[in-house]
Amino acid sequence: MTKWVATLLLVMPFSILADDMDDVMAVIEAYGGLEGDLAAQAELMHPDRVYITGGMRQTNELLNMRNQIATREAQEALNGGKTEFVTTIEDVDISIHGDVAIASFVRWWNVYPANQAPVLGAPTWVSLVLIKEGSNWLIKHTHQSPVRGG
Repeated sequence: MTKWVATLLLVMPFSILADDMDDVMAVIEAYGGLEGDLAAQAELMHPDRVYITGGMRQTNELLNMRNQIATREAQEALNGGKTEFVTTIEDVDISIHGDVAIASFVRWWNVYPANQAPVLGAPTWVSLVLIKEGSNWLIKHTHQSPVRGG
């Protein structure tokens, strides 16, 4: 084996991992950035995603997103306009194990409902499990819980 081939075999897995890290981070950033467009955000989800938040566990992703979108539309109709979400994501920790990525981070929103006072959401811990299908990373599992002060 030539020195070049040996070097390539050593470096290639790290570059693949670096590309996967960038791709997973892009999904996380899109997940936060698309909070105001739930239909687009749903494209980041695996069809059988499990969603846990606020003491609820939902396993029917299609119904979950349909309900989230309907709730958002009803809220915006009551407020007389579109709600703007500005999401902050910090302290991201990602580990990749083959075609599975595990991510953990803190997220919170500034919410600007039409004709209402702005709301600063409480910080929330978010854990995501993503799976790679083809060249795409999809969110398979989401768990959110409040950050507790101490």
